[in-house]
Amino acid sequence: MDTHEPLPEPPSTPLNIQDQSPFLQSLIHEKALDPLSFHMPGHKFSAGMNPLLSAYWGDEVYPADRVEVGGIIDYLHAPRHTLVEAQRLAALAVGADHSFFLVNGSTVGNLASMMATVSDGQKVIMPRASHRSVYGGLILSGAEPVYIPPVYHPQVEFPLAVSVQVVADMLAAHPDARAVQITSPNYYGFLSDTAAIANLVHAHGIPLLVDEAHGAHLAYHPALPRSAVALGADLIVQSMHKTLGALTQSAILHLNGSLVNHALLQQVLTLLQSSSPNSLLVASLDAARQQMAVHGAELLQPALDAVQAARQQIRTIPGLWCYGDELIGQDGVYAYDPTKLVIRVSETGLSGSAFMRRLRQEHNVEPEFASPKHLICSISLADSSSSLERLVEALRLVAASAPHAHVNGTGVTVAPPALPRLALSPRQAYFARSKRVPVAQAVGEICAENVIPYPPGIPLLMPGEVIDADTLDYLRFMLDNRISIVGPEDLNLEHIRVISGD
Repeated sequence: MDTHEPLPEPPSTPLNIQDQSPFLQSLIHEKALDPLSFHMPGHKFSAGMNPLLSAYWGDEVYPADRVEVGGIIDYLHAPRHTLVEAQRLAALAVGADHSFFLVNGSTVGNLASMMATVSDGQKVIMPRASHRSVYGGLILSGAEPVYIPPVYHPQVEFPLAVSVQVVADMLAAHPDARAVQITSPNYYGFLSDTAAIANLVHAHGIPLLVDEAHGAHLAYHPALPRSAVALGADLIVQSMHKTLGALTQSAILHLNGSLVNHALLQQVLTLLQSSSPNSLLVASLDAARQQMAVHGAELLQPALDAVQAARQQIRTIPGLWCYGDELIGQDGVYAYDPTKLVIRVSETGLSGSAFMRRLRQEHNVEPEFASPKHLICSISLADSSSSLERLVEALRLVAASAPHAHVNGTGVTVAPPALPRLALSPRQAYFARSKRVPVAQAVGEICAENVIPYPPGIPLLMPGEVIDADTLDYLRFMLDNRISIVGPEDLNLEHIRVISGD
């Protein structure tokens, strides 16, 4: 495939080393040459190839969508020059030992982290409140989960962090565990005491895996909580597209220490990622790293100033509250990311979804997420005082015209049931023969699919778990309150798939 001599590596000693963007520069070089193509992709880099798409994204995307055929552009799965340097710069920027570019999002980072550290029948300690990609890692690896039970914060009604003491207790109860996985920061922007958890986990000689998908920006400003990369974690997944300037689906997996097999991790990533990696995604990772390593603090500062002012202003709006420092120290919360605005709206008499709908329809403002009682707004370096002022004014106007009366059914008032008993590993159940049965007849059966109320996104049932009466009662409560369920074949949940046993 590579018929040319490798490009010389840039020198590694200049003071401005992070100014470089070697992979992006190779794309610019290839695009300028504009060789006559008799290879894939089929659009042959022709500007305006599809008028409909060109009307949306302009003519220049096709010419920029370069591939590695000519040897100038490095190949993600066998990097030799520019990608070696680009990934090295990414590791240097955050203080990791190694960094791997991902074109399948943080999803593939979580899958690879699990597959590189645990295998069939081995135990991994993890929160029940984990992203579905972590559960995918269980299925692909064959590992057996040992769940950290969710502790719902009484106001936010979501597990905000993982307690250090709970991790210590679970390690003592399961000394044969081969890894611990946590999410920090979580979707709501709250962080666990990752350094203390890492020390505990390493005392048992096993790695700590951190889903830091929502924390790619943390390393680039001193006023932000520290990234798990600097706190002793072994594998750290970051979505560079969620909070920085990379294109959607672009992420990075960082590796520290020697507890994870570097070669195995590379092999797993090659297995899981596309063999035709999109160079636009890879280049956006290179460019986002360069931008943040050189200008990150100065780019983030205006947004941090604006979001802090917005938080204080939101707290003065009748019926609204925006969380902050007061939650530190509660339920395992060690720190919070100020760029996440978690706004309680239930005192206005509107549910989160109703409030968000009015923001969208009346003010053309789109929050990140709505739970029954809350909105989440994600702030990034692309925001400014003007965008935050517009958000605050829209919140003020919707709150002022809201009924400000108690709304039934806008929050969970029934305690979630205890975690179901695990009869089969997620992998065993996922690939077993299954059948559809009426939900009312499912007590005692082994679930064969995901049943995840959303929000809050914490699985109620996973493949391999025994369905009990309490779980079905809670499921009916969620459905009666019009809380969406994701994962099952029958989204109305009149039927559910269970292990057939034949």
